[in-house]
Amino acid sequence: MKSQESSADTSANPYQDQDQVTFSLDSFLPYRLALLSSLVSSSIQKLYASEFDISIPEWRLVAILGSDGPMTANDIRQRAAMDKVQVSRAAAKLLDAGHIRKQVDPEDKRRATLSLSDSGSKIYNQIVPIALEREAYLSSALSEKEKRDLIQLLEKLTKTAKSMTTTPPM
Repeated sequence: MKSQESSADTSANPYQDQDQVTFSLDSFLPYRLALLSSLVSSSIQKLYASEFDISIPEWRLVAILGSDGPMTANDIRQRAAMDKVQVSRAAAKLLDAGHIRKQVDPEDKRRATLSLSDSGSKIYNQIVPIALEREAYLSSALSEKEKRDLIQLLEKLTKTAKSMTTTPPM
């Protein structure tokens, strides 16, 4: 008969009799993409945070509104793959600072369109060249063909990632 102690030892690690799963974080694609994104965003943010006093999520809203034009917070959320709280907080801070405007739909008061104000447009026009310089520096490590291939591969991965939110992976 097994003692209570040995029974507890076995249940403490239910995988002790199974082969250990191997995992390399350095070759785990989601980690590598998140790391790259974080490094690039941080490098750009360091250049504009002190001058414009905006965070990465706020810059994303400014960038989206500057490049795509007015849209709802929900449209921004989908475009930026940000959660509702991030978009709401960023929009609130930008509204308070006067960098964006909010136009409530007269037919549906729950729906509002956000757009850049004059100061938001000024920020956009000053940060875009900085962001483009960072992009050029980063992509200088790649040939023109590698850049095109990378964009195509990222588009494929983005499409697959979007389908993973609605369809469980196999």
